[in-house]
Amino acid sequence: MKRIILTIILIFIGTGLFAQNNENIIGKRPTNIISLNLFGDASMVSINYEKLFIIKPTIILSGKIGFGYNEEFQLCVFGPCSSPPDQYFTITNHITGDIGKRKLFFEFGLGGTILLGNTTQEYSFYPMIGFRLLPLRSNKFNFRMFGQIPFTGLDTDYW
Repeated sequence: MKRIILTIILIFIGTGLFAQNNENIIGKRPTNIISLNLFGDASMVSINYEKLFIIKPTIILSGKIGFGYNEEFQLCVFGPCSSPPDQYFTITNHITGDIGKRKLFFEFGLGGTILLGNTTQEYSFYPMIGFRLLPLRSNKFNFRMFGQIPFTGLDTDYW
């Protein structure tokens, strides 16, 4: 009888320690992220600051702002292009929701980019969908891959 009671006590103690361990790992998840973005958010390259708001361990909201650089894309099939590509700076922003477990999350949201320079559209607005790999602890690798389709044909001069 003593062995049964001792076994039950050890099971409950082990379960309690395991639960505390999970909460400590989730509590250490980094919520401030500085990232380098390649070929996203209407930029060739951009540097961004992102803040994560952990609602639950499986639900995270994020907001991002950053700045970057881009050039006009030119396709010159028959010889060199007649003019150099226009260059412009970008100010990127987005708000997304992330749903997942532990490290891997499905991401969806809305984003936009302010285009500063010689460009025909001053603001590009787009929905985004993707996935991200979030570390459970600070100073670990953070990876994010997403796709976006900008809304075109909208008159954004008055926004």
